[in-house]
Amino acid sequence: MGKNSRIYVLSVALVSGLILAGCGSGNASNNDKVELSINYYNGAISKKAMDNAKKEFPDYKLNFKQIPANDDFDTKLKASLNSKSAPDITAINSNISDYLPYADKFVNLINYDSESLADDFVEWKWDSCFTNDKKTQIAMPIDIGPTALFYNVDAFEKAGLPTNDQEISKTLTDDDSLMNAAKQMKEKANMPFFQSSLSLLQSKNRTMTKHIYDENGKLTYADGQLKEIWDYSVKAEQNGYTLGTKGNSADGANAVQKGMFGGMIEASWGINDLAENGVSSKQWMIAKSPFTASNYGGSYLSVIKTSSHPKEAVEVVKYLTNEESQRANYKELSLFPSNTKVYDDSFKSVKNELFGDEEFNHYFIDAANELKYIPSDPRESAAFKCFEDQIILVAEQGKDPEKAWNDAVKKVEEMSK
Repeated sequence: MGKNSRIYVLSVALVSGLILAGCGSGNASNNDKVELSINYYNGAISKKAMDNAKKEFPDYKLNFKQIPANDDFDTKLKASLNSKSAPDITAINSNISDYLPYADKFVNLINYDSESLADDFVEWKWDSCFTNDKKTQIAMPIDIGPTALFYNVDAFEKAGLPTNDQEISKTLTDDDSLMNAAKQMKEKANMPFFQSSLSLLQSKNRTMTKHIYDENGKLTYADGQLKEIWDYSVKAEQNGYTLGTKGNSADGANAVQKGMFGGMIEASWGINDLAENGVSSKQWMIAKSPFTASNYGGSYLSVIKTSSHPKEAVEVVKYLTNEESQRANYKELSLFPSNTKVYDDSFKSVKNELFGDEEFNHYFIDAANELKYIPSDPRESAAFKCFEDQIILVAEQGKDPEKAWNDAVKKVEEMSK
């Protein structure tokens, strides 16, 4: 899945899916088979995993329905949670915190012995499935999106920077070393390091150890961390270290394909994006991210409480998130597993023709294991968008960065009243 398919697309399966034409939740057919409707978005579940599930449950009729992603996916899903037209099982985007306030609309998986499987998953992803009081689990994890540095080999070589992934991982280890590399790339290769100040701000936001709102819903702006990443992104913009193309766009794809900038902090599924963008073998390689470990995307499966067959639906959800299913998802869709049983030697040594003989999965595994769960306020995404909108104005219209920051703060405070 790509950025647009893994994040927004991630968000759509829940939506239109709730409008299952002529198929109510948990119907029984003439041969008394239990029918379960399962809504997913493109790239959320592999065909192999779906086929295997049908074989695993021959006494169930599993109706998988692919739902197109769109901007009002979440709105439609939330509106359908009380409806009998809702599916039995639905995929949920990485924005699961938006659904925790609706926990009573989902089947509590704790009641179906889900916690016996906790050790199979990376801890932070598992923890994100629960309400803050840990009394309700609304979902099971499918995939995650641990990040690494995707670097442009030619750009690094022209800049006099290391081109070996291990050397880069030892050289670029923090904010300062990365900014110095960006300076060197501009001076020696006459090339920007970052795709845009927006993408840099977004990458840094995923590394924050606090959120704009604290656990009590109070505005704290991450106790200064948000301003730090804002200033870092502004510095890159003002020093000419950014190309200025949007990631989820034709221009962004063209910039990647032509190698017009030096590097990007991307999730594991970014490998698929490289392939889709038609890059050459060894044009881009992978190293450890210079930033604190972060995650970008990853989805879940939930059982909606209106299901007539919650026990059977939970069984299917457990199967679709188990080791076998996640291996199938990775092989077919490059979905990075949240199930740690997959992290064996063969998985660590996976290779891809885009990267020659490089074994890169260990960078993503290390990031996945380093991450910690930080509870998020449902308003977090909307609040951060205020800063995203303003840094675009800084980059595209030359708006004064301090005024842009203050305008974003003003809007966040207004929406938080």
